[in-house]
Amino acid sequence: MDEYEIARRASALPDRFATRLPADTLEGLKEMEGGGEYGELTIELAATLATTGALVTTAEQGELRALLEATGMPTRPVDELTVRD
Repeated sequence: MDEYEIARRASALPDRFATRLPADTLEGLKEMEGGGEYGELTIELAATLATTGALVTTAEQGELRALLEATGMPTRPVDELTVRD
């Protein structure tokens, strides 16, 4: 995954998960996206989803894992997600 693909995919995350996030977290994620902080955005999103117990699909879990790996971030928060299918 190149930097443009990372940016494209990570930029879509705040809106995609908006209904499953606290408002202050969503605001922070949008600020990170605007600043190009895609790895930080992804790990903060995954950690918040895990902490709040928000449901994610297997595909969403895979997407978050791929972005964390592509940005060199730890993947542990993805392992703690509540997955439904």
